[in-house]
Amino acid sequence: MADYGYARVSTLDQDPTIQILDLERAGVHPSHIYSEKVSGVAKVRPVRDQVLAKLRPGDRLTVWKLDRVGRDMTEIVGIVKALVHRGVRFRCITQNINIAAPLDTMSNMQLQLLAMFAEFEKAMLLERTAAGKARRRAEGRHPGAVAMFGWKAGNEDQDPTEAQALATVAGWILDDGLNLSQVVERMNTLSGFPRPRKSDQWRVVSLRRILAHPRTREVIPEQYGKLQTNRNRNRGQGKGAGGGRPAEHLLSGILVCAREGCGQPMYVIWRTASNGARTPHYHCKPMAGSGGRFRGCSKTSVAQGRADDWALEMFIVAVVSDDFAQALDRRRAELVQDEISIEDLDAYKAEIQDLETIAPTRFYGPDQQQRHAELRQVVDQATARLMAAPDVQEMADLPRAEDQLRARWDAWTIAERRVWLRRLVHRIEVKPATGQGRASVVEDRLDPVFKL
Repeated sequence: MADYGYARVSTLDQDPTIQILDLERAGVHPSHIYSEKVSGVAKVRPVRDQVLAKLRPGDRLTVWKLDRVGRDMTEIVGIVKALVHRGVRFRCITQNINIAAPLDTMSNMQLQLLAMFAEFEKAMLLERTAAGKARRRAEGRHPGAVAMFGWKAGNEDQDPTEAQALATVAGWILDDGLNLSQVVERMNTLSGFPRPRKSDQWRVVSLRRILAHPRTREVIPEQYGKLQTNRNRNRGQGKGAGGGRPAEHLLSGILVCAREGCGQPMYVIWRTASNGARTPHYHCKPMAGSGGRFRGCSKTSVAQGRADDWALEMFIVAVVSDDFAQALDRRRAELVQDEISIEDLDAYKAEIQDLETIAPTRFYGPDQQQRHAELRQVVDQATARLMAAPDVQEMADLPRAEDQLRARWDAWTIAERRVWLRRLVHRIEVKPATGQGRASVVEDRLDPVFKL
């Protein structure tokens, strides 16, 4: 039987140290304490879910406060009930809750109180919602949400001006072949074009949501189906869910302007030379002509082909270097546990397999059982920490031989290469050019900021 502690803070800049220290004072061994940084309203909590999965009958889960466990009381009660059903005890140290498994009289009373609080919380939410609707009715407004674009207040009658605007937008997409960024730029620059409900500027995300909404079918019935077909086709080609373009260029958004006061990501533009040839360049895009998506200084550029070639060589040199391998091993060791190395972890896993092989036999005595439990605790904790940083493990699995790595790179798509570059670097900073054309050496201008 083991006591496992779980701590959670909401944002990356918060520190779980207070929770962890209180869990240790409550008797939870430091090696059995797990923590993660995730929003309180998040549906997915990988570390918590792993801890819940590893608990065995007779174990106990200890938390600092109830709201560390779930998004609301309903979810918390569901988790506690599931644990008790599995024979796992539950404890909350700051709210003096201690629920046994199987339930005794006091534990049963505490669980019923938790369930009552869950129902009370749900009732209060419904009451607040009803009060909000009543207030909007009293003020002469529709009791529901703000009217959707294309509809008048109350969402019952169409707004002719906005309905015509949606039909115009659909034509730009279906007939003129514009993407959403280009459409948004046109909507924001056209004088008199209707504005969204809660803003004076259109954004790609709000337009995408409106075009996909089922009620828009009633406003533009002939074009709605075609828009969804176009959207699904783009998604199947690896484009964004709203029909945006896929990442066609290796370093788009990975390159960052290094000019003082800028720091904006760079994207591809096409330039026409005096002989009429058009060549792509990564450019620090300004706001104009970009649908309001960019905030660049428009002063920094680098030729795409030369930058892409440099990125390949940078990736190869980094991955095959001994310094990188050592840094990767150090990072994995930090994630695993200070007391053991990666080699120790692999050896422990092999020993666990051996012990599981003899578990059904008479050779599996008390000493073997204790050793099995100890190794399992160490490996589970180490695995949880590695799972919290999957990119580190992915990088460790890459081939170290240069020819094999180049072959792997050649086989990857642009999207896959971008994923691997982002696993390696936070960004690649582009310094201002020091000369004209090829007089400015690309290698001197590009400065990767590695994650390790």
